[in-house]
Amino acid sequence: MAVAVAGVILIALSNPRATAPSASDEEAEEDTDLLITRRWTNHAGGYFVCSHMGCAKKVDPTIFRHDCCGRCWPGRECQTAAQSDYDGPGGFAHNYFEVALRPGICEDCGEPPEAHHWAFDRHHGDRYRRAV
Repeated sequence: MAVAVAGVILIALSNPRATAPSASDEEAEEDTDLLITRRWTNHAGGYFVCSHMGCAKKVDPTIFRHDCCGRCWPGRECQTAAQSDYDGPGGFAHNYFEVALRPGICEDCGEPPEAHHWAFDRHHGDRYRRAV
């Protein structure tokens, strides 16, 4: 029994992953947190999801820089940054969406489409800059 325990301890000590991480390892881990991408999923007909910690929520199209959902823990910081960077109508980041009862008027802020520089194509799940 003692031989088996000693063998397990020697294997654990010889494992380079078991040692304390170096500064370069910590920097690499921090860099991976900053790399936020979106990936396509075929759930419910297909949509883009954020890559935060295995998050499977739809990408929030108002967060332009990070392509994240804004609902996972790191995404809250992205949502805060998006709200502070927003300079469009209504005072908060949102997508232009006109409804049948008020054609040509944004449902969120009541502004016409000319006030919104970005549009979101809900069919393709992509953003594009609106021609002014």
